[in-house]
Amino acid sequence: MKKNRSHADGKSATQAADAYIAANLSAVQPSYRHTFHAMPPIGWMNDPNGFNYAFGKYHLFYQFYPYGASWDSMHWGHYTTQDFIHWRLEPTALAPDGTNDSDGCFSGSSIVKDNKLYLMYTSVLADIQTQSLAVSADGVHFEKLGEVIPSSRLPQDALRTEFRDPKVFLRDGVYYALLGSRTANGEGQILLYRSRDLLEWEYVNVVRRDRYTTRGIYECPDLCELNGKDVMLASPQGYETKDWRYENWQSAIYMVGKLDVEKGTFEQDYEDEIDGGFDFYAPQTLKAPDGRVIMIGWMQMWSRRMPTAQHGWAGSMILPRELSLQEGKLYQRPVRELKDYRWNEVKHAHKIIKEKTVLAGVCGKKTELHVLFDLGQAARVGVEVFGNRTRSAKIYYDRASDLVVFDRSGMGIDISHDASEKDASVRSVRVDTAGNRLEMLILLDVVSCEVFLNDGERVMTGNVYSGGTDISFFAENGEAEIVRLEKYDIIN
Repeated sequence: MKKNRSHADGKSATQAADAYIAANLSAVQPSYRHTFHAMPPIGWMNDPNGFNYAFGKYHLFYQFYPYGASWDSMHWGHYTTQDFIHWRLEPTALAPDGTNDSDGCFSGSSIVKDNKLYLMYTSVLADIQTQSLAVSADGVHFEKLGEVIPSSRLPQDALRTEFRDPKVFLRDGVYYALLGSRTANGEGQILLYRSRDLLEWEYVNVVRRDRYTTRGIYECPDLCELNGKDVMLASPQGYETKDWRYENWQSAIYMVGKLDVEKGTFEQDYEDEIDGGFDFYAPQTLKAPDGRVIMIGWMQMWSRRMPTAQHGWAGSMILPRELSLQEGKLYQRPVRELKDYRWNEVKHAHKIIKEKTVLAGVCGKKTELHVLFDLGQAARVGVEVFGNRTRSAKIYYDRASDLVVFDRSGMGIDISHDASEKDASVRSVRVDTAGNRLEMLILLDVVSCEVFLNDGERVMTGNVYSGGTDISFFAENGEAEIVRLEKYDIIN
């Protein structure tokens, strides 16, 4: 790990980062840049941090390294937004420069207390991870308050080198923090801590222990409430693949149940993966003023080659999603604010598709596509996106396996992957096809593709670097029908 730069000119570490951004921003190549997704102005982005509403706007902080397009000494970048579409770049919030965080300001969360915004983050010094606090009276400029949960407050069998990503929340007048951890014998776990004032913390209990199915830490725990249930999110490393679930080396899961904050236990009713695609990790939620629970996540994956790195930047965020529970399962939908940016509407209905079918006006790469298929008797039914003469990606229903498949193997760029994964080209999920119908909502933004199936029953996210704008439909070994279709371009 590289040490944070010294600044002979007297600038602080955050000021030096901002000066570097301003001086080098014009060197970033724009060809793969999104239009309505948050991404770093320059350099590297990974986990979303401190996702919250404060001072009349939404705040998104993120893991950030401005000096290169690869992971290094972590800063906290900062965006604000009113609508999750336009993202305003703010000054860098945190940089590694203190006595306990000189090797990195890792992930964390934020909370409003006494009209001030507090950031709780993992401070890293020589690989030892502890939890620290920073505070702001304006939501832009932050003062570090130092370490508040030292590694001495870990349970006896927990590693001091893997203790990170606090999610702080308030319940019944008491502050709590969920933290990712790993035991000395390799078990991933989530810990619970408690405080009356955000400054003095006590350990409560192990909320979840994985019992050897990951052999890795649970990163970025999160908690929200839906329909009276607690929904805990986490991103475990090396999660055990189960049929078509958890195919990435690092997964993102949700657990529905009840968190007992007094005992520090979680009574679980249901568990599943959050996103069945290639590029989704470290989700974090906020409670909006209108009551919505909104989730954001990193739209990339570890141990993969990122083609944008050669352009001077790497990493981006999903379009934030509204969460709900239906029959005890998590449903995800794009934030409704996206509808305000639709234009150039195209509609079709009752179109028979056989082999490759092109519909008038249906194309684009900054696009919302909503289509309802009658699957007919075809063996495969689906859509090609980001197409040109030789490259594309496909999303289709495969009758033989009864799975929806996202296949980006035809995009023309090889994405390397971790040796424990089968590939980085094909992912699958199972959804309800009752009535022999399947609904897809597909969001395209230059290189990103987010697929919402059956009104959010399942979601698949992946980056596709083919560069085309063609959209077409296909049915193999039989006919199918597009019952209805709506297409919009998204303007920002």
